[in-house]
Amino acid sequence: MKRISIGLVLLVILGCKGPEAVVANPPAPKPESSATQTKPESTPEIEQKAQDPRYKVERIHQLNELDSKTMKVGNHTLSVWIMDDESKRAEGMMWLTDKDVKDTEGMLFIFKDAATRSFWMQNCPLGLDICYIDSKCKVLNVGVGKPYDESGVPCKGEAQFVLELKPGRAARFGIKAGTVLKLPTGIRAKE
Repeated sequence: MKRISIGLVLLVILGCKGPEAVVANPPAPKPESSATQTKPESTPEIEQKAQDPRYKVERIHQLNELDSKTMKVGNHTLSVWIMDDESKRAEGMMWLTDKDVKDTEGMLFIFKDAATRSFWMQNCPLGLDICYIDSKCKVLNVGVGKPYDESGVPCKGEAQFVLELKPGRAARFGIKAGTVLKLPTGIRAKE
């Protein structure tokens, strides 16, 4: 009788459970629900890039990461991305399309010194007005860059600044040879 009592007591203590059955091939654990699964590491910067409709995987310098300044041209206010180092100047408007650049946006290339310059349109699906500007902010000439054209569009003189705009915008804003522009203050080439 003692043995039966001890057995009953053990059953009560263990919650009436017998020993666990040993399974030869236990089932794989269920995957976590999507709500609890951990995503690959993400940062606010990555999230912001993915949300930006102008994000281009091919670009080194994303538009939202570039310093932007405003400048007045006649009655127009332009927003220009500042291209102040070699890497930014080399990339320029590459990979950008008409929908990526607003009519009142452009790129302002800043060099340490004035020199004879020539721009080309490698990897550039968007045609451009290329405004060469001397060290006194006077427009030397406005060249026309054709999409993907790798032949040079030269300046007529020594340019220290170059303003790139969507095609036809230079004429619309009154920019031509001899126009003196008021460039944003405090800009300078980093290298």
